[in-house]
Amino acid sequence: MKKPIIIFLIFLILIPVNLFSEPLKDYEPYEEGEFPLWTYNIRRAETIFFGSLVITLPLSILLHSVARSAGIIPPQTSAMNDFLTQAAIAGTLSLGVSIADWALGLKQ
Repeated sequence: MKKPIIIFLIFLILIPVNLFSEPLKDYEPYEEGEFPLWTYNIRRAETIFFGSLVITLPLSILLHSVARSAGIIPPQTSAMNDFLTQAAIAGTLSLGVSIADWALGLKQ
């Protein structure tokens, strides 16, 4: 009984929000010098870091599992420690890719 009443009250609060909001203004495109150059560089590094993380995370999980199966790495006490180790390896590899892209961009 309480759940329908709570849902009804939420709708009563959220529906009038659209009635009191301001209309959208016309779109103004970004100007040429609106953002400094370093913000573009940080955005590029962020995109490359998270984009390469998609590749490096499964790769680090695979290589860590193979190394653990081969006896190169001793087994961890819990699965969470294994995953944190694999995520740290993937993050380091992605950071290396991002820094390599930045260094190559300096040469151009």
